[in-house]
Amino acid sequence: MRPRIEPSESIVKSLMYNEQKVTIHQAECIFAGNFLKDIDQLTWDDKVLRFERRQQLNERVTTSQHISLNFDPTDKLSNEKMQAIARTYMKELGFERQPYLVYRHYDAGHPHCHIVTTHIQANGDPIPQFKIGENQSEKARILIEEKYDLVTAEKKRLTQKPSQVHDHVQKIKYGERSTTHSLSDVIHYVMEKYNYTNLQEFNAVLHLYNVEADPGKEGSRLRQHHGLLYRVLDDQGRCIGRPLKASFFDFKPTLQHLEEKFRLNQSLRQQQHLHQRIETYVGWELLSKKLTLDRMNTALTRSGIHMELYKDKTGNITNVIYVDFHHQCSVKADALQESCQKESIQKLSLRQDIGTEELAHQHRHRHHLSL
Repeated sequence: MRPRIEPSESIVKSLMYNEQKVTIHQAECIFAGNFLKDIDQLTWDDKVLRFERRQQLNERVTTSQHISLNFDPTDKLSNEKMQAIARTYMKELGFERQPYLVYRHYDAGHPHCHIVTTHIQANGDPIPQFKIGENQSEKARILIEEKYDLVTAEKKRLTQKPSQVHDHVQKIKYGERSTTHSLSDVIHYVMEKYNYTNLQEFNAVLHLYNVEADPGKEGSRLRQHHGLLYRVLDDQGRCIGRPLKASFFDFKPTLQHLEEKFRLNQSLRQQQHLHQRIETYVGWELLSKKLTLDRMNTALTRSGIHMELYKDKTGNITNVIYVDFHHQCSVKADALQESCQKESIQKLSLRQDIGTEELAHQHRHRHHLSL
């Protein structure tokens, strides 16, 4: 487990970040500590007001805490187990009586959660923060790894060859740390850990970490020379900062090297039937008559499958790629059975659009009657 404590200048912004992830089905709020209502009854105003009242007890303190707990991809964590871990961590940190919200995120290839809280106590005194990451947090990490039987760096060294050992990586946030090191960590991790058989499938995993491998536009010099650039993306998928050539990295994630991996991975995929789990889960969800695209996304996300959609300017789906975090496999829809392909997903998209329009019509009708 890798905890990370970051001071936040605005607790409302921290809440907004997590709630937006919930809205787009990339997260869910799984626990509310020291709130007067259960999670399903808490409104946005309830959450904000609880924290703002605590912040108002000490106006000299202007920061709050945004904590993330990151786990190894092989750790099997139910929501209940993640809740228990979060409660234990907050207790060991000295925050067990503080109001806090735990959000489980599904936007990366490893299990992780975010915790939003404040260090202002009920009497107005702040909980000391000096070296809290080095002391209390580190002690909590060791205790939790043993108590909940989590993968540790020591366990990984015993079960893996040195060349296979990777620290689990996090989504890149531009400017937080060296772009070179961040890109190197993500690219190396995805290259070695995931099964992909073409550049689109490789990119579908990289996008989860705000990274893209760019072969250049058709006819460009980069494309003609079989080159590859790695770019950092922002949360809207736009390129940010200066790209780095594939040849810049020591482990040479070049297109030529990747194409060798494509061929090897194709053989391994067929031997190990890595795609079957995706076909099973997608096929099962499509049996529901009330299924919409949003519901499909939510159901797959909870099953450890990410569905990446590619659309044209008119909004039609042109491609679908599924990323299975359990088998660490990325697969284009056209390589799967017919029910998983883009035509089926396009029908869901149309059904959702129709449902949205019907709701809008009902709202306009009720509004007209009230005039």
